[in-house]
Amino acid sequence: RVQAALESELYAQMVAQSAKGAGGIVLDANTGEVIAMASIPVFDPNKLKSYPNAKCSESPRCNHMVQARYELGSTFKPLSIGAAMDRGVVTSMAKRYDATEPLQVAGFRIKDDHPMRRWLNVPETLVHSSNIATARIADELGAEPLQHLYRELHFDQRPAIELKERAKGIWPGSWGRITTMTASYGHGIAVTPLHLASAYAALVNGGIWRPATLRKLEPQEVPQGRRVFSAATSARMRQLLRMIVAEGTGRSADAKGYRVGGKTGSAEKPEEGRYNKSSLVTTFASAFPMDNPRYVVLAMMDEPKGNAETFGLRTAAFTAAPVVKRVIERAAPMLGVMPDEHRDVDISELKPLLWKAKGEE
Repeated sequence: RVQAALESELYAQMVAQSAKGAGGIVLDANTGEVIAMASIPVFDPNKLKSYPNAKCSESPRCNHMVQARYELGSTFKPLSIGAAMDRGVVTSMAKRYDATEPLQVAGFRIKDDHPMRRWLNVPETLVHSSNIATARIADELGAEPLQHLYRELHFDQRPAIELKERAKGIWPGSWGRITTMTASYGHGIAVTPLHLASAYAALVNGGIWRPATLRKLEPQEVPQGRRVFSAATSARMRQLLRMIVAEGTGRSADAKGYRVGGKTGSAEKPEEGRYNKSSLVTTFASAFPMDNPRYVVLAMMDEPKGNAETFGLRTAAFTAAPVVKRVIERAAPMLGVMPDEHRDVDISELKPLLWKAKGEE
């Protein structure tokens, strides 16, 4: 039933957005069980001849959730900032980073899609999704700790699941200072959506990474997993991800009473050695309920075109996040999670850190 809800919501949004494809995953955050996984368009096994052998990311014959690799953009920011928190690089949520202008590094220019043109603290970096501030944090962190985290999350391997056809992540060939910066916000490194779903499970469940599985696990069968984030960092990330949905780019995923937390990511697709500005892959990676996370829900759109309802906008906030909201509203009761508008994650200590313009309440 959860699979049916995921497929129908993804398909409806794919049609509404005139997108090339869509995909999604619902994963148990504490066991690694895959509750639902969809890759659209689907193929008819009776008509295999009508599907040309195009590259995997464009063929319906591939399960894009485990076989296609994408640069997943800003969905990586909570992971890299989590690593910086664990390594003692980010010691205070109030610490600010210079995002007044684009960052020039070795002939490259790192800029923000919605520049704030001011110094940003950590919650603002995530709420406004600043590439510049994230790159500065990663630069302070350094290459080795970031690589270590990404390897712990299996980004340099095939995703862990019992399917035979799985694609290995695309790891940067050479890893210099600029790579550390861009990889921290999901560019220059490509993984499958399942890699990301498993990483988010670890980010919110107290910090333990477990392999994904298609099996229904008995309580005694749940793998012990291994620690990749400290429990304190995971608790802080639950607040920050909730804040992104309550106050930031993830507002359109805010399913009432379900305490959704998550992060948007809109990445240009690489094409012939450069990025194609007209073709986006948009992703929303989320978990709920954030006060005690049970499930990770990930939705992505391949080349959404935007429509009247989204004011022609194609980013994840308008194309992928609303799918997550609708899937959670439909699937949560089936999974035994009932809405409760009297409970939420306490973000009161972080809220004052968000700068408000004069006159804004």
